[in-house]
Order: sequence, then C-alpha cells, then structure tokens
Amino acid sequence: MHGRRQAHVRLISLVFGLAAIAGACASSESARPTEMDRLTVDDWAAAFDQGQVAGTFVLHQLGTGVVLVHDEVRAEPPYIPASTFKILNSLIALETGVVSSVDEQVPWDGVARSDGWDRDHSLRSGIEVSAVWMYQEVARRVGEEDMASLVAATEYGNADIGGALDRFWLDGELRVSAVEQLDLLVKLMDNDLPFEVEHQQAVRDILVRASGDGWTWGHKTGLALANEPGLGWLVGYTEYEGSTWIFAMNVDLGETDDPSIRTTISCAVLASTGALPTEACFASS
Repeated sequence: MHGRRQAHVRLISLVFGLAAIAGACASSESARPTEMDRLTVDDWAAAFDQGQVAGTFVLHQLGTGVVLVHDEVRAEPPYIPASTFKILNSLIALETGVVSSVDEQVPWDGVARSDGWDRDHSLRSGIEVSAVWMYQEVARRVGEEDMASLVAATEYGNADIGGALDRFWLDGELRVSAVEQLDLLVKLMDNDLPFEVEHQQAVRDILVRASGDGWTWGHKTGLALANEPGLGWLVGYTEYEGSTWIFAMNVDLGETDDPSIRTTISCAVLASTGALPTEACFASS
C-alpha cells in the first residue's frame, strides 16, 4: 500500500496527459503549466500518510492547462460514484422539473433511518446530509428514459445506469474515475454542462460547505461499499485569491469510513497548493 503513497505528485500539461479533461480546458487562454511555488511533494504524501489511507488526488486550477496529481495510476480507473452522483442527480432533477428549485421540499416517506435524514428534505438540505432516500425519490420521479439520456449527455463516467433506477449509483453499473469526476466539475464551474445555466449555478451553491474572508469551499462526499475494499470519495471546488480550483479524491477505506479523514487530507493538500487558506481547515474540521 505504501508504494502508491510515495512522493508522487507531478505537474502534467493537459496537452500530454489526462485526456478526459483536455476538452474542458483546451479553450483556456492560459493553457500552459503555471509555477506552483507553494506546492511540495512531501505535503501531499504526508497528508495521505497521516490519514493512514491509500488514495489519489487530482486538482485543476480553472483557466490553466495544468492538472496536479497524487498517484496518477489510481486517478484513471473507474469506481462506483456513490453519493457524489447527487451532484448530477440534482442537476437532472432541476432540468427535468421534478423539483421546482433547490429549496422545494420532498416529503419524508416516514421510514426511520437516521436523525439527519428523517424529515422532509430539499436538494439543498438533502445534499448536505447526503439523504439517500430523498435522491432515490428524485431519481424515480425523473424516470429511466430521461435519466439515461441526461447522464449520457454529460458524458459522466461510463454513463451506464444499469441496475435499479434508484440505486444504480450505489450498487449498479455506473462507474467513474477521479479524472472523470474532475471533468464534470470543470464543466459545472464553466456552465458548460447540457443544463440551464441557472440550474448549474444553483447546484454549485448547494455544494458550499464552508466559507470565510475571500474563500469558499464546496464539496460532496461519497461512500462506496458495494465492493471490497470500500471506497471513500470527496469531490468539489474552491474559490480563493481570484482563482477557482477543482478537485477529486478517493481513498481506500480502512478501519473507519469517517468522512473527516477525507476532508482533512483534502484541506491539507488544497492549503499546501494555495487553493485554500490554512484557516479554512480549522473552519471545516
């Protein structure tokens, strides 16, 4: 396991690597490698070592042609997206009109599951607590035909919604890599997905989990338990010092599925790269 966590961070021009993102970034006026004085290899390796997990981290500064990668070998294979699919599910729900806004309440079905889930939820509140039942209801409202069409239109992962309509992202056939997660978010931040701009803006807004003076951090967790070993996701974006950064990371689950391990690693990496201020890590802990 330690072999993959060795110092393995490189600057990669999109002209030569990670082709899945190239199309989204090729139109940038500054599509050349940028100087990353604050980035050190040890910062990234140490963050994963301290979390005692193996994983990958892919980071892109919007408007540049460079992607930063920890463990590029692991960044390419596809995995079950789990609850990170709620980002796309939210967009599809708004686009198809099965909910009128991110604040429309979806009535709770009355099944006791957890304190955070057991009430009516909107996309805004539901994505924050990752209320699976609500997003399952949304998917059923969308229907298989529209779901398949819109997932395919976004070119999200393998775009295969095989399996139960309300579970395909949990234990069905849908698979996505860290690179492909990044691609979706790059397009989302650029309003370049096949959805109304207002819907893309609304979904960016409901992803925000922490903010402060001059910075914003939005992200979504995912917990894929259908296969062994289990996998934990964290994908999202930051806005800081006039720049927007997009990231996607996943880790093998160890003895715990505590999502704070993923946010701690991510914040350390983002802060070391200049994508977030150090104080953001305390605000988000």
